[in-house]
Amino acid sequence: MKLVVTSDCHGRLASADLPPGDVLILAGDLFSNRFSNPETDAASQLSDLQELDDFCGRLDYGHVLLIAGNHDWVFERNKQATRELKNIAYLEDSGITIGGIRFYGSPYQPEFFSWAFNLPRSGSELARIWSLIPDDTDVLITHGPPAGILDQPFGKGEHAGCELLLKRVQQVRPRAHVFGHIHGSYGRTTVGETLFVNASLCNENYQPVNKPQVIDLELDTLNLKG
Repeated sequence: MKLVVTSDCHGRLASADLPPGDVLILAGDLFSNRFSNPETDAASQLSDLQELDDFCGRLDYGHVLLIAGNHDWVFERNKQATRELKNIAYLEDSGITIGGIRFYGSPYQPEFFSWAFNLPRSGSELARIWSLIPDDTDVLITHGPPAGILDQPFGKGEHAGCELLLKRVQQVRPRAHVFGHIHGSYGRTTVGETLFVNASLCNENYQPVNKPQVIDLELDTLNLKG
């Protein structure tokens, strides 16, 4: 199974050169923020969501999986928004099995300014969210990275990833962990038995310069779960 993964498109997904594959994964921050008010942005993004669904319906993928990011107010403020989706499976602390591969997605991250899906860093709420990740997850999709892995703004300096997420990932050992959020650490690395992919489309200047990445689950991952 080939996964095509991208995130942090900020309204620029249509400009991405999407390669062929079986499953398209969109790991949050799909929409732009036109206003300074979360409620106004959420209302504006509702029409963007319908356009995204229509766009994905024209793509040649068997499945499209989507999680929210911290810029995607529509998902936090309007819990009914995803009911009309026809071409996208939206995951919010939930999972889906495709061809025997178990996917699980969550939008949360440690507090990051005053954006959506924030929870206190190292707090009990965030620990509870990560505890929901099933032990048999093959492909984990979160918006933010785990601590110390592809989580440095501009690719250097302070690590912005989540310590509690790292701990849970080390327990679950998924075959692949896809995320974005920290634009400057776009790339991939393998740690232990897990392939980690920061799939940010946009760079730190919000220009869509990074290519969507392809994960071949048979060739690129080591932890072949039963």
